[in-house]
Amino acid sequence: MNTLTTQSQNTALEVFGAFANDAAARSAFRLYQDRRPANTQRAQRAALAVFEAFLRTGGIVPTGELYSDPDAWQGITWGTLQAFQVWQLQQGYAVGTVNGRVSTVRFYMGLANQAGAIPDGEVLRAGQVKGYTRKEAMDTDAKRAKQGTPTRKGLKKSQAVTITEDQARKLCQVRNETPQARRDALMLCLFVFHGLRVSEVAGLQVKNVDTENRMITFYRPKTGKESRHRIRGRAWQCLTAYLKADHPGSDALLLASTKTGALLPGSDMSIEAIRQRVTMLGQGIGIDHLTPHDLRHHGATVIANDPNSSLGALMSWGGWESASSASRYIEAGAADNDGVSLGMED
Repeated sequence: MNTLTTQSQNTALEVFGAFANDAAARSAFRLYQDRRPANTQRAQRAALAVFEAFLRTGGIVPTGELYSDPDAWQGITWGTLQAFQVWQLQQGYAVGTVNGRVSTVRFYMGLANQAGAIPDGEVLRAGQVKGYTRKEAMDTDAKRAKQGTPTRKGLKKSQAVTITEDQARKLCQVRNETPQARRDALMLCLFVFHGLRVSEVAGLQVKNVDTENRMITFYRPKTGKESRHRIRGRAWQCLTAYLKADHPGSDALLLASTKTGALLPGSDMSIEAIRQRVTMLGQGIGIDHLTPHDLRHHGATVIANDPNSSLGALMSWGGWESASSASRYIEAGAADNDGVSLGMED
C-alpha cells in the first residue's frame, strides 16, 4: 500500500469519525432515554421540570425542552447545579428528593456535554456537587426544623405505615360475599404476600395466571424485567375463588367495581383507583393513610427478619436489583451480632 493510499484512507476515516461524532452528539439524549423504563423517564421529566422552575425564579427561560434538547443546556454551570440544590432545601423538599433531582440534572449535564452544549470543565466540577449522606440529611433536617423550614414537601410519607400481623390477616380476608370483596382480598394478598408494586398489580391480565401450575407471571415497569411467583395459601384461595365466581376470564385481572359491589366486565383498575381502594380498606380496620407500598413494606420486613430467608431470596421476591435496596427492610430491632457466632460464648 503506497503512501497516497494510506493518506486517503486516513482522511476518509477522519471524515467518517467526525460524522459519527456529530450523529452521536445529536442523538445522545434519545439513545439514553430509549433504554430507560417508562417510570424512569417520567421521574426524570418531573425532576427537570422542577429544575426549570428554579431557573425561571432567576429570570432564566431555557431556549428548548431540557428533557430532549441538548442546546437548552447551554450556559448551565456547576454553580447552577449547586444553587439548585440549596434552593430545593430552602423550599422544604425532602433531602432524598433533593439528592435524586441533583443526580438527574448532573447526569443530563453529562449528556449535554457529549452533545457539545456544556464544556468539559463544567461537567467535571458538577461531579463534585454531591448528594447528602444519611447523617448529613439528618443534621440538615434538624437545622431546617429549628429554622422553621419544612423538611418534606408534598403528600409522600417519610415512613411507611406499620401494620401488625393481625391487621395483615384481616386485610387479606374476604369481608363480605360480594365480587368486589373477593377482588379486594386478592388485591391485598398480592401486595402483602407477593410484594408487587402498584404498577405491577394494575398491569396484571388474566392471561398472566397459570392456574394449572399455580403461577403468576408479571412485568416490572420499574426494572423492565419479568417475574414469576408461585401462588400459595391465602393468595391462592382468593385467586381461585375470584376467578371462579366473579371474573369473565379475560382482559385485566382486577376489574373496576360499582358502589353496589358489582364488577364491570371489560374494565380495569387504574393505579390511582387501586391506591384509593387500599386507603379505604385500611380505614375500615382502623389504619389511616394506608398505601400499597405499606403492604409491600410489611411483607418485605417479615421476610427480611426471618432467619431462614436469605437476602438473595428477598431481592428476588421484591424485584430489587441491588442488595442495598432490599436490606433497608431489615429492622433495627435485632442486635447487630444476632447473625453471627464465634462458638466460644458458652
